[in-house]
Amino acid sequence: MAKKQQEIQGMEKVITSFSKSARPKKQQPPTSEAEKEARKAAGKTSGRTGCYMDRINMAFTVENYQFIKRFSKLRGENMTNFVNHIIEEYRAQHTKEFEAFEKFISKT
Repeated sequence: MAKKQQEIQGMEKVITSFSKSARPKKQQPPTSEAEKEARKAAGKTSGRTGCYMDRINMAFTVENYQFIKRFSKLRGENMTNFVNHIIEEYRAQHTKEFEAFEKFISKT
């Protein structure tokens, strides 16, 4: 046999032995719509196929970014949870305005 043919045969052995040792990928069972919504509400979508939190891309001023970064560390949580906490507080303080806005939108 020629030298090139021996090299090719050797490579085939390596490829087949590698593919035999590879583990099959685990597949998750399908996720129902109710489970997706429940996971979103609980904030536990990580690692679950088809479950994603709603996202937006935001830009902050330097001062606001530093505030979020420092206060989230102070509270012992990540920046996302801290911003969500701030929004929840604001929403709780302005329920009347929000309800009035919802009524206005439903009329039009």
